[in-house]
Amino acid sequence: MGCSLAYHLAVRGRKPLLLERGRLGGGSTGRCAGGVRQQFSTAINIRLGQRAIELLQQFEATTGTDPQYQPIGYLLLATASAQAEALARDVALQRHLQVPVEVLGAAEVSHLVPGLLTEDVISASLCASDGLAGPNEVTTGYAGAARRHGAKVEEGIDVTGIDLNGERVVGVRTNRGPVSTPEVVICAGPQSRQVGAMASIKVPVDPLKRHVLLIEPFAGQPIRSPMTIDLATGFYFHPEGDGLLMGMGDPAQPIGEDFTVDWDFLPKVVEEGSRRLPALGQAALRTVWAGLYEMTPDRQPLVGMAPDRLGVWLACGFSGHGFMMAPPVGESLAAVICGKSPQVDLGPLSPLRFASGILAPESVFI
Repeated sequence: MGCSLAYHLAVRGRKPLLLERGRLGGGSTGRCAGGVRQQFSTAINIRLGQRAIELLQQFEATTGTDPQYQPIGYLLLATASAQAEALARDVALQRHLQVPVEVLGAAEVSHLVPGLLTEDVISASLCASDGLAGPNEVTTGYAGAARRHGAKVEEGIDVTGIDLNGERVVGVRTNRGPVSTPEVVICAGPQSRQVGAMASIKVPVDPLKRHVLLIEPFAGQPIRSPMTIDLATGFYFHPEGDGLLMGMGDPAQPIGEDFTVDWDFLPKVVEEGSRRLPALGQAALRTVWAGLYEMTPDRQPLVGMAPDRLGVWLACGFSGHGFMMAPPVGESLAAVICGKSPQVDLGPLSPLRFASGILAPESVFI
């Protein structure tokens, strides 16, 4: 998110300074599954997904880096009546906004993903232009292009404080000295609450651990399947190299900044995976890691001016969608900061929405 924003500010003539406490992509970005989709339940997220695909298609021409965008498709499975009804409503909205999404039956799903259990599938939606991109490639592509346009990108610098004059930001403090600035954007992912507290801002973002498993090649593996998601359980998988990448959320997972692998939970992921894709029962685990979602109360991002602080902006709380939303959010927020009209209206994501009570939670959450 920070690299995208730095790039889009720089191409508008600003001279942003990006401060990264570790290395670029060393946090949640480097641990994510790399998905990019347009199949959401809210108009704002659908529009952001559409613009994300467009920007990824233009990415190499604008940054000089191949983003490794692969339109393998996203396949969402509904296995209960309520899910099928919700999926139908979501598809209607997506089609209204010109997303090329199809509705499939169980037989079509079975043909698309050989070996998948489809006996309980009532309906499914498929968008062929959804897919994957490379988190490392997109991050480094934006960072390199930002530098070429005049941005400074500094790694290994801890921000230790934010200085205010009344309600206006005047600078930040770091472990390498102070920086004077009239504007600050907090895009610190799961740590955004702590950074916001430096400016006495309550940023409702909490870290939530999620696991990703990489499976060795196995007999019966669907080689060219889309990103396949069971909406009932949140179990998902997609091809990754010669193997398979899969994951599933733990409903009992407590909030906390914890990257350790929970080995007691992994058998539940494998059990659900083997039920949905029986051939997985004979597969071997190659590696596993944990990353962090940055959760907000309504599973929607916080993008815009922070409450009661002049010159402080938020771009955080993406609740598992940060990588895919980074290109369009960086583009549109940069426009807003520069006093221009954004490509996508970010109003529904305003941090002020909690005070107003006007909420539109995202329901297609993986």
